[in-house]
Amino acid sequence: MYLPGKEHDGSTTVVKIDSQSDTNVWAKAGIMVRNDITNANAGAGHVILAETPGNGFLLDWDSDGDGLLDQQASVASAVYPAWLKLVRSGTTFSGYYSTDGTTWNLVGTGDVPSAAATQDVGVYAISHAPRTTAEVDFSGFSTN
Repeated sequence: MYLPGKEHDGSTTVVKIDSQSDTNVWAKAGIMVRNDITNANAGAGHVILAETPGNGFLLDWDSDGDGLLDQQASVASAVYPAWLKLVRSGTTFSGYYSTDGTTWNLVGTGDVPSAAATQDVGVYAISHAPRTTAEVDFSGFSTN
């Protein structure tokens, strides 16, 4: 699920992860931003804010404009439910998590020089386990 062209300078995106299957310690669920989400092979402006069952909360971003996630900040242990919030200021993205939907904790901040003025934003899940489907329950996805 994604919203085309809804991520922009000054936007804030929030989603609640109610539950996530533990298919792998690196399974990920969260918010994805790309200049064009529909073209996985041309991932310019790529940023993800995720929760993992075994490695806590992650902010990954493309720092050199090649479309590949090459920088990461991480904190804490996974807890469900959890809220994720991604805030954009220019080409800088800051990721936060919350365990109550009110108090926010910084995961990290990264600059994404290839971020377009408007980008696609959505939620995603990946199992990181071959031939295994990831199951994640999201709620409250919004961006402004």
